Amino acid sequence: MRLLQRTALYQSLFALPLVVLGTAIGYGIVRHSVNREVDEQLDDHAKLLQEQLSHGGAVVAFPAPGVRVRVAPGPLVAVQFADTVVYDALEAEDIPWRIGRFPATLADGSAATITIGRSQLETDELVASIALSIAAVLILFSLCTLMLYRWLSGRLWRPFHANLQAMEQFRPDGPAPALAASNVDEFAGMARALGGMMDNMRRDYTAQKHFTEQAAHELRTPLAILQGKLDQLIQSPNMAEREAGLIQGMFVAADRMVRTIKDMLRLAKVGELHPPEVVDWPKLFHEELELLKDPIAILHLSVKTNWTENCLVKLSPLQAQVLVSNLLRNAVQHNMHGGSVHITTTRDAVTVRNTGPISGVDPSGLFQRFAKGDPSGPSAGLGLSMVQEIAEHNGYKATYVIRDGQHVLSFGRG
Repeated sequence: MRLLQRTALYQSLFALPLVVLGTAIGYGIVRHSVNREVDEQLDDHAKLLQEQLSHGGAVVAFPAPGVRVRVAPGPLVAVQFADTVVYDALEAEDIPWRIGRFPATLADGSAATITIGRSQLETDELVASIALSIAAVLILFSLCTLMLYRWLSGRLWRPFHANLQAMEQFRPDGPAPALAASNVDEFAGMARALGGMMDNMRRDYTAQKHFTEQAAHELRTPLAILQGKLDQLIQSPNMAEREAGLIQGMFVAADRMVRTIKDMLRLAKVGELHPPEVVDWPKLFHEELELLKDPIAILHLSVKTNWTENCLVKLSPLQAQVLVSNLLRNAVQHNMHGGSVHITTTRDAVTVRNTGPISGVDPSGLFQRFAKGDPSGPSAGLGLSMVQEIAEHNGYKATYVIRDGQHVLSFGRG
């Protein structure tokens, strides 16, 4: 849930009890004011009756509608007010009444009690209308405040969301996205910090990429000379068997360094910006299999393909070639004599299965650079790291699992 939506939810949950409480308080205040006004009117009526009774006069009915008066013998200590309900035969319902009891003295000096009642039907309807009006005003005010807050927050937070989207699209090998300006100090400071961070990342990425390319390029020439010298030495007719074995080991090590440098150069180019396009995966796999036909023949591997669906995974031509090359080279290099390689494409993924020895290394850890299942093997440990980098660069996912005794490498949508 987004921040604005969560804030609006909390505001709504907070406003609901306030509306209920405000309506209850408003109803209580109006009810108290109405009762006090009615009590004053009843008290005024009682004073007139007390004066009439003390002079021997009879009880005169009041012209006001909904008022009843009754005089009964008996003393009353203090004035009393109460609410009651009287059944109205004409309306066929109970009607609320406000009752006041007042002490009085008759002309003969005896004590009496005056009871005056007034119907509260109209006043109750008035109070209910006022309470509903208060509730409606509070609800309207809460809604207007909430909508105003969402509108203002949307305007104020717009630079934040724009900069967040820019950061999601940022790539160190691409152009720096434009950050939205803001007159809010916190957002302006955040934009400055993000801009500096992106500049540092692009500068560090470029420096690292150039260093890798330059180092690999500078090492290629001396290694080529070393390989040539070793090849001349190993072909010398006066070479003893022991020296030949040592030179052969040096030759293998030099050859391994050459492959490592080539992988480093390819890895440095993986992140270069090239627009992704539709890949002819069967054709690309066929071309790479042709390049690996000698090691496949030496190991007597059976290769099966299953192009079940047209794969929609898009990559740049260089990335697609690097991906297929590393998937197949990994499947062949780490296979066993008489093993198999099975290539499958679906709508959303490319999968390569192969037989081979199962090591105790976590397969997911082999996506790290220079990570190898067999430390003594000739691989430099960069192949799967290139697969992982291609996946991250294009928003795909690379997985490596052991299933049914086979190594399963999959590349595509997760």
